[in-house]
Amino acid sequence: MLLVYFGNQVHRMDYPSYRSKGWLIGSGPVESACKQVVGQRMKGSGMRWGETGEDAACHLRALFRSEKCQWDAYWGTLAA
Repeated sequence: MLLVYFGNQVHRMDYPSYRSKGWLIGSGPVESACKQVVGQRMKGSGMRWGETGEDAACHLRALFRSEKCQWDAYWGTLAA
């Protein structure tokens, strides 16, 4: 079963090519981003979130932590 999975996913495992493009391939950067993007914003002292508010805050926080052009483009679409 494991061999079948890897056989089906081999096209996603071109790690030398990914590294040559400067892409990060480990889970560390993703885990760190979760901590910085979500954890710092959602786990503040006294904060309580419902599912809807939490989802909206997470989307905005991720957008805010992305490239500035993405943040500006998002707010530009709302203003239009």
